[in-house]
Amino acid sequence: MKNFLLIAFLFLTTWASAQQVEPVRYEVNRWNKEQGCHFQSFGEQGGLMLYETEKTDKDKHRLWNFACVDSSLYETRSDLIPLPEKLKFVDSGSDDRFAAFLFVNDGNKKASDSLDFLVVSFNRQEKTYQTFWNKWPEKSVPLSVEVAGGTMMMALNNKSGNGALYFYDLTNNSCRMVTPSSSSFVLFQTQAFAKEQCFVVAAKEYENKHFVSTSFLVYSPMGNLQGSYRYDNIPNAALGRMVFRFDENRHLVVIGTLERETGRKVSLQGVTEDFDKESVGVVWMRFDTGALDSKVFLFKDMPEIEHALSASDRVRLREEKLKLSNNQKATKGEITFQFLTPRLTDFGDLTVFAVEAFMPYYHTETRMNYGYYGYYGGYPYTYTVFDGYDFFSEVILAFDREGHLKWQQSVKFDNELTYDLFPHSSEGVCYDELVVASPNHNRLRYTAFDAQGQALMNQQEEKLSPIYGADYVEDEYFAQMTKWYGSRFLIFGSQIIQNGSQPKPRRAVYYLQKVQYD
Repeated sequence: MKNFLLIAFLFLTTWASAQQVEPVRYEVNRWNKEQGCHFQSFGEQGGLMLYETEKTDKDKHRLWNFACVDSSLYETRSDLIPLPEKLKFVDSGSDDRFAAFLFVNDGNKKASDSLDFLVVSFNRQEKTYQTFWNKWPEKSVPLSVEVAGGTMMMALNNKSGNGALYFYDLTNNSCRMVTPSSSSFVLFQTQAFAKEQCFVVAAKEYENKHFVSTSFLVYSPMGNLQGSYRYDNIPNAALGRMVFRFDENRHLVVIGTLERETGRKVSLQGVTEDFDKESVGVVWMRFDTGALDSKVFLFKDMPEIEHALSASDRVRLREEKLKLSNNQKATKGEITFQFLTPRLTDFGDLTVFAVEAFMPYYHTETRMNYGYYGYYGGYPYTYTVFDGYDFFSEVILAFDREGHLKWQQSVKFDNELTYDLFPHSSEGVCYDELVVASPNHNRLRYTAFDAQGQALMNQQEEKLSPIYGADYVEDEYFAQMTKWYGSRFLIFGSQIIQNGSQPKPRRAVYYLQKVQYD
């Protein structure tokens, strides 16, 4: 079995200095918890690290460092760009010519000339930057940024339910605004496809505040509508989070979670960030010249799904099976999960759909209230305290080209409770194996599956190489992992590191860490 090899730091040591030849870790000083720091991948060409510095210019604009790194995480170029204060990073995207970064004004908007949004674009071929800004309609909520064909598409919603798309030509900075439909449409997911030179937009349609269907809209880089497809909700169920792709015949394929609908009216505000709904299965669909081919797979019908359940759900199912074996009446409820945003990976002739399951944890506390003066006699009151999210499992489904479910697997990583929702694991195809990995406290946990869905190994664990041998990770925040290119993965997050042999024994950093699978 092949193993993860963490490419070590190599040093050419001379009497005067040491030169880093093949770095695998890139660190940025973290001077403030609210400091912005983000990375946009360029695949084999490396990527662009942008982070907020402590410096300001004479106009009191905050200086952001845009640092280009190669595939060995060696910094090749660094540019300080002044941006207005109180900017909040939203999203970024790139194609083979441009990268674009969207910021919104997160400060006081009392001034009439307050900035609503700002975009920094980077011409990857000419190595030049441009910035442009504008105002959005009142109460607009930005959703995402996608880049393809030299165009940046921004999707945003109005809190009352309107959806709008902005197409910016990154060559000449011209803009076109498109409204997909009436105010009943709420945009909630977008994706760019460089090979097809198009964008896909998913929008939920509401009638009288009831979610009735999902429309998939395909746009060219010029903002022209190339295709429109509709999926009507089945009884008591609707599409949740999903991923898109095009097959070899350029037919749109969508794989998404199936969520139970309660039938009650919903508020359109914040609908794009609703992770509270429970999924009962997965839907595979393909749109062939307007015709819909769809297949529904419920978790309760999957024989191996029990391994992906939380401990409490496994106990509940076993109790119900015991009642049935004793000829007792048992009401077997549906198997449900709360899911984060899914991911899609091509694995030979199969398409692998992977999504992380999490569970919110709470505890109750009881205290006594003795009134204003303390002598009216105490009475108890109870309140609920949120402890965090437990990412307890990753569900993996493998589909063939016709949408048949070939196998289902799950992976459990020992993650700690976190107050924020963010991806904890990643998948990638390395040679003829599907690797599933997750970083945690400067360690990398991973396992692998073959094309038939059989686990090739028990879960393995490797320690990530530090910059200095005496480095000790004291704490870690938001450790995430993503497939980079080829057999390379990228781990990033925030760490507090102790090293008594250094002049500054304690440092707080944002980091990028490269790992390679061989």
